[in-house]
Amino acid sequence: MATQTDIWRAAWIIAEQYGEEGVGFAAQMAQSFESGGKVDAQKAWLSIMEKVEALTTDKQLALPSRKAH
Repeated sequence: MATQTDIWRAAWIIAEQYGEEGVGFAAQMAQSFESGGKVDAQKAWLSIMEKVEALTTDKQLALPSRKAH
């Protein structure tokens, strides 16, 4: 089971790399684990998704996307 530290670390990395699109990425991951019957992993990804959303919508913590434009 992932710790809160692990979840926040993953959320920061995803937010930094994907920006707001990271929310959709995390949602897709949660969906895939739900389909596979991996309840704990699904819960972890739903938590990551919420944290990515918070990180990318908070004006003070907004992170630029590293994607090439």
